[in-house]
Amino acid sequence: MHSWDKRRLDGRWPGADGGAAWLFSFVAAGAILNGCASPANPLPPTLNLPQVVSGAGIRAVRVGDAVRLDWTTPTQTTDKLAIKGPVTAVICRDLAGANAVRISAKTACVPVARVAVTAGASEATDTLPAELTTGPARLLAYRVELLNSAGRAAGPSGAAFAAAGVAPGVVGGFTGHVTKAGVVLEWKREAAAPADSNLSEHPEALPKMLSSSVELIRTALSAPAAVPASAPKGGLPGSSKAPAQVRFDAGNVDAGGTIDRTAAIGSEYSYTAQQVLVETIGGQKLESRSAASAAISLTVRDVFPPEVPQGLVAVPGFVGAEQKPAIDLSWEPDVEPRVAGYRVYRREALADHSNRWETITPEPVTGAAYRDATVLAGHRYEYRVTAVSTAGNESGPSAATAETAPE
Repeated sequence: MHSWDKRRLDGRWPGADGGAAWLFSFVAAGAILNGCASPANPLPPTLNLPQVVSGAGIRAVRVGDAVRLDWTTPTQTTDKLAIKGPVTAVICRDLAGANAVRISAKTACVPVARVAVTAGASEATDTLPAELTTGPARLLAYRVELLNSAGRAAGPSGAAFAAAGVAPGVVGGFTGHVTKAGVVLEWKREAAAPADSNLSEHPEALPKMLSSSVELIRTALSAPAAVPASAPKGGLPGSSKAPAQVRFDAGNVDAGGTIDRTAAIGSEYSYTAQQVLVETIGGQKLESRSAASAAISLTVRDVFPPEVPQGLVAVPGFVGAEQKPAIDLSWEPDVEPRVAGYRVYRREALADHSNRWETITPEPVTGAAYRDATVLAGHRYEYRVTAVSTAGNESGPSAATAETAPE
């Protein structure tokens, strides 16, 4: 190698002494400042681990001999990237005993079920073994762990609790029938169950009952027939705009019955009932439900007549320039919905009441008054009134009143 080349590699130029090495250092420093240095270490590849399910978002409810869980499956990985590939939810169950235990991310997840899930609302059902559906009330702790397509997870969620032991009894003797006030639903009153003999030896394990009630689930099987635009607003009972399924609290389990006043005329419904028990076990407030009762199906038909009109009075008078005799009638208006109008009936007042009542209003009158201008002077007449619903159902007649047409 030429001496010139050697000096150049050493950072010195021809004609420069040893101190010329500063030139090389200057050039090297400039290269670094201009970004010519080696690139930084690359980020590690994502493991595509689904985010851990929020423990506060998990709900566990005992229903009969199973526990139903629901939660929200995240949309992102722990690296805040969209989840790729299928996700499997592993349901973990721990027997917490009479008192709540600390369940942490380090506690081993004991799987009892696996379900395929997608981002958003998710659910699973754990059918309990026989040993967890009998005996004293105990706490069950549930967690959810999400596995990616490679079977890896970022860890289990926090715990949600449910009750082991005997579930609330199925609502028995559940029946229903349609009345004018609504759908009457009835069930058998249940006597309080005796305390478990094992629990009496461990009073600290006794659950504290907060409430016991019956919840009714109404499912629409058919929509009501269209109501004419001219029909009065409202309904007897209910409205045609009810949702497909409705849940409502029927009150205390020992009440024995309730009335669904919101059922729409012309609709067919299916009803089931569940006993709902709310209690505390080991400091945890838990909700347990019975299995659903046998379903009953009912069609709400408008076959009930309106109330009988009250307060009918008659006043004699004259009408028109010719002063023709007339009798004015009035009565108390019916405040029920779906009343189309009233029919007025008349007969001559004979001593033996042998003559027949005849309607003098071919079409129902909409107001609570009517003028009879077809009477004969000096004749005495009896009147009575009925109310007619939009379905054509007619009430019984009002009390009769009598008046003589003026001469």
